[in-house]
Amino acid sequence: MKIKLKAGLSAALVAAFAGAGLVSLAAPAYAASAPTWEPDGNAAPPYGNIAFYDANGVSVTSGTNDLSNPFAYAVALTAADSGATKANMNWYDPQHGVVPSGWGGSSESGTTTFSPAASLPAGAPATVKADAPTDPIVQSTGNITTWLAANTPDTTAGYANIIQVRIQDSGAGGAGNSGGATYWETDIGYNTTSSAITVDGTTVPADGWAQLFPFNTAPSSTPTVSVTANGSAVTAGGQIPAGAAVVLTASGVPTTPAGSVVFEDNGTAINTATPSGGTATYSFTAPTTNGSHSYTASFVPTLAAETGANSATASQVSSATSAAFAATVQVPQTGTSTTLSAGSTSISYGASDTLTASVTEADAPTTTGLTGNVQFKVGSANFGSPVAVTPATAASIQLPTGTGSTAGPLPSGTDSVTAVYTPTSNAYATSTSSAVAITVAAPAACSLTGSSCTDQQNIQVTVNPGTITITTPYTAANPFVLPAMTLSSDGTYLSSSAAFPASTNPFPQQIVVTSQLAPAYAWTLSVSASNLSNGSGGTINSSGLGLTAGQLLDPAPAYNGTVTFTNIPAHNPSTVDTDTNTGLTGTPQSWAHSTAADGTAEMEGTLTLLAPTSTPPGTYTGTITFTVS
Repeated sequence: MKIKLKAGLSAALVAAFAGAGLVSLAAPAYAASAPTWEPDGNAAPPYGNIAFYDANGVSVTSGTNDLSNPFAYAVALTAADSGATKANMNWYDPQHGVVPSGWGGSSESGTTTFSPAASLPAGAPATVKADAPTDPIVQSTGNITTWLAANTPDTTAGYANIIQVRIQDSGAGGAGNSGGATYWETDIGYNTTSSAITVDGTTVPADGWAQLFPFNTAPSSTPTVSVTANGSAVTAGGQIPAGAAVVLTASGVPTTPAGSVVFEDNGTAINTATPSGGTATYSFTAPTTNGSHSYTASFVPTLAAETGANSATASQVSSATSAAFAATVQVPQTGTSTTLSAGSTSISYGASDTLTASVTEADAPTTTGLTGNVQFKVGSANFGSPVAVTPATAASIQLPTGTGSTAGPLPSGTDSVTAVYTPTSNAYATSTSSAVAITVAAPAACSLTGSSCTDQQNIQVTVNPGTITITTPYTAANPFVLPAMTLSSDGTYLSSSAAFPASTNPFPQQIVVTSQLAPAYAWTLSVSASNLSNGSGGTINSSGLGLTAGQLLDPAPAYNGTVTFTNIPAHNPSTVDTDTNTGLTGTPQSWAHSTAADGTAEMEGTLTLLAPTSTPPGTYTGTITFTVS
């Protein structure tokens, strides 16, 4: 939901409010060697580049199919300001014809305390913590998909498909506060298509991203992984005994620059090791359950020790990851044997029969320790639910009536029936019985004139739960425009107010909730708002926005539910006003609540904006977001 407000104290002061949920920005296309704005001369030292890490602590410079979570951590590559202990990350949308200091940005992280390193989140990988407490570090919440939805990127040649990432630091008492004038930055390209594209000479993968500047340099070598179990080499694709002493060895690790090796198992980090002489190892005990494992080793350079200079030739060494080494942990197992018998191999349609499965150890006719389930099958389809077996019992199922008869009758014709045993303990193997053929006669037909017979058929129907939707009329191209702001009678604040949305004949531009749920649903419509910005440093807090006088309109047919409204009055910023109103905030607040009912509810209210008289002139933009739940 976009709003636009033109306001003015006099001919000399004109303010306007328009835009999206976050500040509306624009993205640059990148030159073949460096963007036109690089090196960015808008910041004074300390100043440098940024490196990215995934959740395992492996440095990443690109990714496919991960627009929603391109990287987990971002690290500035030079030391923080003196006294700085905290950092946060913002994404900026470069605009042609505007210097970097004039670009708008949006927060894409919380404020992270990086000094001392012990204050970092408990789950932060060792390779990330190693950079603290010297370099500013943030834990990213960045989502390119969400960012694009909240912004309108600049598509000018040289400005398309690029986001500039910045880290700023701060400290107690204002010491070391970069305040937006000094920052660390890098440029990333993004791709929302299903095929790779080129952004200023760099390939950006499908539905992914890639770091454009600084340039990424491959390490001198790529690690390889080998595995031993109980002192014996394991071949790729081989087996590891359960509980064995396993050693992963990464060979060919670069000796320069300095770095660490992150071992991963099925994509999860299990150890961070310091290499020596091009080799790193990790020892552990294999699991005691069966399973497939894919081991990799990634060399992660100590990026903070590499170049962090913001120059036209700035570069950094990327990670290098080994090919995956696949192996299977296998518990030594005792074989089993399953036999199947039927009470009769020729039955009438719908007649009762009993299937019985007996399970024994393959190396001896015993059932000691055998527990688990037997699944009866007709062909490849399951017949009934699994039936439990214990060392003292066999699995049996009676059909079509009696205990275990939920499977129903066997189909007419010749049915091939088997029994599959699945053990509870890994100490035993699964087994499948030989097939038993059971012939089932066709259903009886009426043969005498005047006689009757019954053929029972099963039917099934699915009732979908339905949908509930919310629609509003305004977009970036069609914003809601409030009337010109006026000065209050006591001269202490600016104000403007109007019906929201603006009604025109008959009701084409309302806030509309359509509920088509089964059963009928009592819904709540919540509202939140962003701060408003003029793109030049001027801001009006969203608390100055208020939504009151809500009412349910009455189009034909009328909504058959009852809707109640809760006023959310604006906060008056006047220094002489003492109201305790919170106004609209970034946190959704309940505005309208409906009783359980289906149909379409069309609503409107009164939107009020109050602003300080000190508000700088300019065009301010922001958004109002409605959420139905």
